[in-house]
Parts: sequence; structure tokens; C-alpha cells
Amino acid sequence: MSRPSENIAYEELQWQGIHHIALVTRDLEATLDFYVNLLGMQAGEIFPAVKGRGRHCFVKPGDTKTWGVHFFEYKEAQIFQSVETLKRLSKEPISEDLYRFLPGALQHIAFALPSEDNALALRDNLRLHGVVMTDIYNLGSIRNYIFIDNNGIQLEAAWPSNQTG
Repeated sequence: MSRPSENIAYEELQWQGIHHIALVTRDLEATLDFYVNLLGMQAGEIFPAVKGRGRHCFVKPGDTKTWGVHFFEYKEAQIFQSVETLKRLSKEPISEDLYRFLPGALQHIAFALPSEDNALALRDNLRLHGVVMTDIYNLGSIRNYIFIDNNGIQLEAAWPSNQTG
């Protein structure tokens, strides 16, 4: 494997996590409403459309150094949705569909929560708003569930498991 540059030793690269993830939405206001008012995240400034690039905004999930999710508005965007698959999973939580990837490059975005109490409060709020979601799953050191945003994008709520070992 070749080194990217001889100016910086390969071993000296110090990644600091993901800065942001860029996604598209057909409706920026509806997306901001979902992430801010339903999920309790913070939205930054809405930047105007410039040279074919739609209006856009960063949504920050909590007090992090990262910028979060960067949504670009494109009215004609074609976004793969997995609503039907998640509806099946909510009815059949042991379905093999859970272990299959769905078509499309982006599978899901996982957001960290500090506790099960937080995760259950969010779950109640999502249910109140008719948001499709899976059962809660145990994955060793974490527990989680998948739900869908207003664009049909799969999101995951993940929190530390109380299990030991």
C-alpha cells in the first residue's frame, strides 16, 4: 500500500471522527421540523441555494465537536425508502429481514443516547407521531432500534446496554 504523502508520516495522521454526513432532502423545512422538534437536535443557519446547490443546513445531535448531518434540499431528489421493510420488522421482530442490507448506498445513521430512559422516552415520542420503528434489539454492549425520518432515511437510536460481559 502506498503512502498518501511523504510530507506527513502515515503513522502521524490523527483522525478525529466524522466531521459531518451529507444527505439530500426534498423538503428542508419538514426535515428540520423532524430533527429539531421531534428528535430534539439543534439546527444551524440555513444557507441559500448557490449555483445549482440547494439550500442547506447542518443538524447537530447534541454537544459534540462534529457538525452532524448536513442536509441539502433538492426538490427532485430520489431517496430510497425502507418504510415497508421496517413495518414488517415491527410486526415480525425475529424476521431475517433485520440481517439483510437494503438496496442503496446508505444503510442507516446511528445516533448515540446516554441511557435506556432516554431511548424509551424518544421511542414514546416517535410512536406518538406515528413514526415506524423496529423492536429494541440487544447487540452485546449496546441496545438499539431503527426508525425512519421524514425522508424515509433509516436512523438508529443506540445506548449502552446494562448487560455485563
